[in-house]
Amino acid sequence: MLSPIEDEKNHTPDVLEPTIAEQPSIAIRSKKVLPKQSSLGAMLKDIHQDVVADHQESILEFNDESVQLIWKEFLEINKGKLQHAFLSVAEKQLPVLDGEVITFTETNNISLELLQLYKMDILSFFRTRINSKNASLSFKLLKNDQDQKAYKTPKDRLKDMIVDNASVLKFIEKLDLNEY
Repeated sequence: MLSPIEDEKNHTPDVLEPTIAEQPSIAIRSKKVLPKQSSLGAMLKDIHQDVVADHQESILEFNDESVQLIWKEFLEINKGKLQHAFLSVAEKQLPVLDGEVITFTETNNISLELLQLYKMDILSFFRTRINSKNASLSFKLLKNDQDQKAYKTPKDRLKDMIVDNASVLKFIEKLDLNEY
C-alpha cells in the first residue's frame, strides 16, 4: 500500500485549477436608434383624422327632432341584424327626449322587454350621432287602469246571472239553494 504522500504524487487531482486565458476584448456596441414615428403609425394617424372628420360632420344637436331622425336611421341601418319581433315593435315606437334621457314608452310588457334587448346597441348608436355623451335610455311601462280585469267572487257572478236572467232566481228557489 502506498502512503498518502506517494498516493498524492501518483494521483492526478480531480479539481482543475483555473488558468488565465485571454478573454475576448469587449466590443463597444452602438445604440440602436428607433425612428420617432413609424410608417404604420403615420398611416393610422391619417386614418384616425379621417374618421374624426367624418364623425364631426354627422353629429347632430340633441333635441326631439334629431332623436326621431336618429331612431329611424338606426332602424334602417340595422334592419338585417334585428329580430323581426323587435322591428315590428320598434317601428311603432317614437322615443321622447326628456333632458338627456331618451324615453321609450310601451303599454305591453313583452314589447318593452323586446326594446330592452337592444339597449346597448341603441345607446351606442345615439351617442355616436349626437353631441351629448351623457345621453341615456329609459324604458317605461304605461299601465291602463281600465284594461285591468276585475275579478268577481262567486256571489257577484251569481248576482250578475240573476240580473241578466230572472229564471235563475226561480231555479235557485225551486231547488232550495238559498245558501247564496
